[in-house]
Amino acid sequence: MTGNRHRPIVPAASRRRALIALAALATSGCGYSFRAPYDKSVQTVYVPMFKSQTFTRDVEKMLTELVQKEIGRRTPYRLVDDVENADTILSGSVNFVDKNILVENPFNLPRQLTRTINASVNWVHNPPTEAEKKREPTIISETLNFVPEVGETAVTASYAVCQRLAAQIVDMMEQPWYTEEDLK
Repeated sequence: MTGNRHRPIVPAASRRRALIALAALATSGCGYSFRAPYDKSVQTVYVPMFKSQTFTRDVEKMLTELVQKEIGRRTPYRLVDDVENADTILSGSVNFVDKNILVENPFNLPRQLTRTINASVNWVHNPPTEAEKKREPTIISETLNFVPEVGETAVTASYAVCQRLAAQIVDMMEQPWYTEEDLK
């Protein structure tokens, strides 16, 4: 009993420091990085106006503008206005825009609605490689619920959905952490 009372505290603190140092040493060599893994060979991106295959007006303009802002804000890439000066081209098309009623009030007026936007996106080198020419565009979709009774409108819902789509598109521009050989 008396031996436990006089146990030195210093070795416990030393063990803790040693464990922390060991953990730092073990993780430092694993290739972990806090920066987003963007392709260093790409310097510039050209983003033309997205095409629209819907009857909803100006959604493609809103999405194009938000994608350009998101690229400028989150990536090391520089946007260019001319396709000849671009290393890569990010093109897209808005394929589907829909508004649906989820909940009606007792007077059959919409209480809660959803806004869904579906787009296809293709990011290729300039000029595109043979593999990029054959590749199908990536299809992304986003849905948002909104409530008109509290002042939300279809336009504000469309803007919020386009913001989420723009974030998804820029996320897709990051380099994958795996290689094609890993998938085989």
